[in-house]
Amino acid sequence: MKKSHPRSKTTRRILGYFASFLCFLLTSFTSRGQENLPKKGPYIIAPNHIDDVDPVPLTAAIGKPITYLMAQDQVVLPWYKAWGPWSYGVLLVNRSKIQYSSMKKVQSQIKAGEIVCIFPEGTVKGEGLKEGKRGVAFFAKKNDIPIIPVGITGTRGIIEKIRKLKKQKVHVEIGRPIYPNQAREQKELTEKVMKEIKNLLPTDHH
Repeated sequence: MKKSHPRSKTTRRILGYFASFLCFLLTSFTSRGQENLPKKGPYIIAPNHIDDVDPVPLTAAIGKPITYLMAQDQVVLPWYKAWGPWSYGVLLVNRSKIQYSSMKKVQSQIKAGEIVCIFPEGTVKGEGLKEGKRGVAFFAKKNDIPIIPVGITGTRGIIEKIRKLKKQKVHVEIGRPIYPNQAREQKELTEKVMKEIKNLLPTDHH
């Protein structure tokens, strides 16, 4: 993937059904908290990030087309992980230097009423819940839209477990909306989001 290529809502909706099928076929998949999702976008989904395949169970749990942001330095993935973001479509962003063109593309998706997923940790590297970046808070405050914290468990190293025919327990916990006016500054809002994500995870994932 050398450029951003969000697919149509119809394509993403169809692939969402396929994601659900894969989750129920290959894992012991559960999800909870769908009642916390706003009836329509735009809003931001803010999940923890423990494996490159996290968008698959997340898409299955949300049940609606999502615009995913993906770091440009993570575009070189093995084929069995790359087919997902390639087929579903992503917005590529430069984590070290956010470009105006990237921000404009995100803004365009938000203005179109899209559900935008931003992993606030920005990486799968490291153990436990990592420090959150301010991208989630920035776009939430700029557009006055809610943030939905999400806790994902069970995906770390899941490809290897699937290869060994082990059905890993995967769970997606959707939290209550966080609104931009609940914090004065981006830093405070970011900290609040990360605290809520932490509350959605079992203690051994902190």
